[in-house]
Amino acid sequence: MWKKNPFVTDPGRLQPGNVISLLENVPIKTGLTQDVIGVQSLIGADDATWAIKGVDVAQYCNVAALGFLSPEGAKPWGRVTADETERIFLAQYDNIYVTFEKDRKVKPGDMFNLYRESEDLDHPLTGSDVGTAVLFLGKIVLKEKVSESSFKAEIIESYRVMRVGDPVLPYKPVSSCIQPSNPDWKKCGDSKNCSAAIVASKDQFELEGQYSVVYINQGYKHGLKRGNLFAIVTRMETSVTNGADLPDLVLGYLMIVESRLETATAVVLNAKKDFPNGTMIKAVNLNRELEKTLAARGKDINEFGIKEIDTKNELVPILIKMRENNSLKQDLPESLYLLSTMSKCSEN
Repeated sequence: MWKKNPFVTDPGRLQPGNVISLLENVPIKTGLTQDVIGVQSLIGADDATWAIKGVDVAQYCNVAALGFLSPEGAKPWGRVTADETERIFLAQYDNIYVTFEKDRKVKPGDMFNLYRESEDLDHPLTGSDVGTAVLFLGKIVLKEKVSESSFKAEIIESYRVMRVGDPVLPYKPVSSCIQPSNPDWKKCGDSKNCSAAIVASKDQFELEGQYSVVYINQGYKHGLKRGNLFAIVTRMETSVTNGADLPDLVLGYLMIVESRLETATAVVLNAKKDFPNGTMIKAVNLNRELEKTLAARGKDINEFGIKEIDTKNELVPILIKMRENNSLKQDLPESLYLLSTMSKCSEN
């Protein structure tokens, strides 16, 4: 050891970075000559751009009126029992009276959704029961207590026809600003197998298209999360019998807007043509798409000592810089190009 490294007079004074020989006739591997840098420096984004984390889906849907798929049916908190108008149908700004179930803790200022529930729905592919679609009709705010379990309320938002007798559920706000993210691959399967089927839609149509709000009978426990991007796919038509290995035909893309335990609600961002319920969707691996795109443009993150891109926090600012740089935005994958064209936002 000492013969190979005569400069070492005191092993206790070796410093990090000192090069010593352990074996003869083995070339010394040099490390990276570049300093390890972050993704922000790699793409040249300023702090203002780096603070923008989300895409805004407000131009695609009304997030307050999404509704959801309920596997076991919704359990109402109460019902509209009277109103101050003589009309059959209720409208925004009407005063109504709501009677709640016993033991429900409510107070003036609380907000609720009026809703209507569909009949039991069958899975379009398997025929199994998937639950009911809960359709939001409007939003109310409680104004004053008039009896032990009844409150006077005002309709502050109207989405569909409402009437006396409609049930209510607590209002839960959903932001239209969404940070794109990947599914939980361990729960959902790898990027090739993370798939699901569209089982129903908010409008209860048989054919869906761009701007449709659709329901999926898989949710958070299956790995689906808010911000996941899915390709809407179908089998490619072929005139030969051995075309099973052909790639899927991508009809468009949808984004998960809300993920519950067993179901998810999504909005169709774009669609080349209408498609029926039962159409399959496959998760887009945003990390892989982005890293491949950067590498093709001479910005391989591995060469700069970056292990992985934080999709949820770094994807949107990277896309903003790509849109600014003509050489970077050329030939973007369809999925990333779609996200790059959406309005950007920052969640509070």
